[in-house]
Amino acid sequence: MKNKITYQKFFLTAASFFLVCFLLQCSFQKVALWDSGEKESGLYYYELEALASRVETTSKKASPPDGTLLITYPYNGSIFPPEIASPTVTWKDEDPRSRFWLVSIKFEDGRKPIFILTNQRSWMPERRTWETIKDHSKEKMAILSVYSLTDRESGIILSEHAISIGTSKDSVGDSVFFRQIPIPFAVASKSFEKTRWRLGDISSYEKPATVMTGISVCASCHVFSSDGKWLSMEYNYGNDNGAQFITPVRKEIILKKEDFFTWSDFPRRGVIPPTRGLFGRMSPSGRYAAASVNEISYAAVMNDAAYSQLFFPTFGVIAIYDSVSGSIQLLPGASDYSYVQANPVWSPDEKHLLFCQAKTKNELHSNIRNVTTVFENRNIHQLNELYNIRFDLYRIPFNNGCGGTAEPIKGASGNSMSNYFPRYSPDGKWVVYTKSRSGIMLQPDSNLWIVPAGGGEARQMQCNRNFFNSWHSWSSNGRWLLFSSKVNGPYTEIFLTHVDEEGKDTQPVLLSRFNDQGYAANVPEFVPVHSDAIRSIKVLDP
Repeated sequence: MKNKITYQKFFLTAASFFLVCFLLQCSFQKVALWDSGEKESGLYYYELEALASRVETTSKKASPPDGTLLITYPYNGSIFPPEIASPTVTWKDEDPRSRFWLVSIKFEDGRKPIFILTNQRSWMPERRTWETIKDHSKEKMAILSVYSLTDRESGIILSEHAISIGTSKDSVGDSVFFRQIPIPFAVASKSFEKTRWRLGDISSYEKPATVMTGISVCASCHVFSSDGKWLSMEYNYGNDNGAQFITPVRKEIILKKEDFFTWSDFPRRGVIPPTRGLFGRMSPSGRYAAASVNEISYAAVMNDAAYSQLFFPTFGVIAIYDSVSGSIQLLPGASDYSYVQANPVWSPDEKHLLFCQAKTKNELHSNIRNVTTVFENRNIHQLNELYNIRFDLYRIPFNNGCGGTAEPIKGASGNSMSNYFPRYSPDGKWVVYTKSRSGIMLQPDSNLWIVPAGGGEARQMQCNRNFFNSWHSWSSNGRWLLFSSKVNGPYTEIFLTHVDEEGKDTQPVLLSRFNDQGYAANVPEFVPVHSDAIRSIKVLDP
């Protein structure tokens, strides 16, 4: 009997061993994790411990030959917010011999490493592992390495790549409001109902909630007050392209006629078209709004998913709307009709405005009395050569609507480039703006630059990716900056970067859960409200 029991135990042990081997050798489909800082963690604890040891020994003895492995995300040197949900680590490996990849995360603070074995070219840390990584990469960086392997036993390395990542002590603290649109623009303009506005939390593992969609008209240029209590947006209300609403933020926003004002009330000048209030932007307190009036714009639509629109104003001056008096008045110092003045933004204390300025270019229009959208077969690069326009940034005192002398911002003007979309940091110390060779939006070579608010030496930011960087927004604590980029394809995606007190930024972090296939995510804005502060936005017919 005793021999029989011993035999049964031996049989069960052997069967278990061969079952594990079978799982490892024949049907390995899941990620295997070994956290060496914890006891017997993960399904393949013993096998991974042995494999990790062999790989590290091989790596130390001799560097593998130059391989084809490249970690594509995160970026080397990326700094993550402490509350952000886990990213997806991705890499490229063109070696046909590569069948498995060992991922290791080592910590410079002394914490023991974490190892992951996978047969996929990506890995998303589960929540507990990601929190461990963040907790131990705040004081010092963590080293993330990926090794390509032919098998799961030998430890022979085909190639390897390593990057460093860290976690900031500065939280974001804000939600993110943004828009998603189908592209190209010709498609989006014919199907406004598909456009979505969403409000999300970077700490959530769920997709951001959609708070507005299904509208049949154009809506754009949203902005919140600095305290998050007011929301404003350009919205074609009652077939009025100049309409814009300012409304209190609440869970169920229902917009009525009294929530709207219209820039079209500003008197027309000569033969120019009716005013629509280009780039209308509410002030930080929610009382005022600034926009270009008497404006004329050049607009071309191309059948190109990546850059399907060329748009810029050729004429216009800055006016101020006062929600208390209901009046719209020109801003002296930004109302010279020999220039086009556009894209106004407010300083945090509402004492100044920034705007971009260029010489008028109405000669681009064949009929100034009937300016229409042009449908082009040429691409964005060809059109930029034909219709080059360059803007400089200017600062002007608001002075309770009395304006003053507009002064060019040193470092963001007179540089033979186009400078636009300025955004003040919440403390008023810095201005981040977009710079490209031409134009005012959707430029392939656009990059983010930072300059002291009073002017000075401008610096190109580290967060820029290879293609199109713009539509940026500061967090309310001034430590994070949102922006959109086309680095991964024709659809803009949302990124964020950490900015320190000296205006130095880091490699960016992708907000992957804020991006959906078939949609461009753009115009992101940090908002100091909870992600459920708005559940829906509806508009009642006039």
